[in-house]
Amino acid sequence: MTSTTTSPVHAGLPSRFLVGAVSRQQFPPDELPEVAFAGRSNVGKSSLLNRLLNRRNLARVSRTPGRTREINFFAVGEKGCFVDLPGYGFAEVGRGQRVVWDRVAESYFTERRSLRGVILLLDLRRGLLEADLDLIRYLEERGIGFLPVATKIDKLNANPRRQALLALTKTLQQSTRLSMAPPVPVSALNGEGIPELWQQLERILGEG
Repeated sequence: MTSTTTSPVHAGLPSRFLVGAVSRQQFPPDELPEVAFAGRSNVGKSSLLNRLLNRRNLARVSRTPGRTREINFFAVGEKGCFVDLPGYGFAEVGRGQRVVWDRVAESYFTERRSLRGVILLLDLRRGLLEADLDLIRYLEERGIGFLPVATKIDKLNANPRRQALLALTKTLQQSTRLSMAPPVPVSALNGEGIPELWQQLERILGEG
């Protein structure tokens, strides 16, 4: 059974917002190890960050998915930083917003020496979509590893959840060799899988 308790890894760990950057000139100093969170615009990224950091509104949850254009940096104690990338793949955003995402993300991925890996959020109900595969191919071209995280598992009952997770795992195995581990199933709503995800985050931040 997936745990819903508070992980001792991050209990009491102070976190704070550093900066929202729209260009590389606004990025904070490249010192602590970082993990970047990426996913489609309605995948629940901000809610998951708030759950991970045990802060209700540290990461802003947009009412209109796809409108956030900033890369948001959060300090996680002295361990490192979480980096919230703009969401991608939302149908109503249009080409202009996609260009913004490409430009800002390109600056981040090509210039951050402290990047240890990308946390790729995937809505378990939707599986791996073409926009996700585009990002995976982009990361592969640059040799950047990623950890797949299956979100919104609370929306599925036990058997459909198990089948969806098996299907996602198989698709990832067939699509890429840069996955750092099998998909980690989580729920930002009830906390399922959060301790397990934190264990993976600790490992990734501690590497290199």
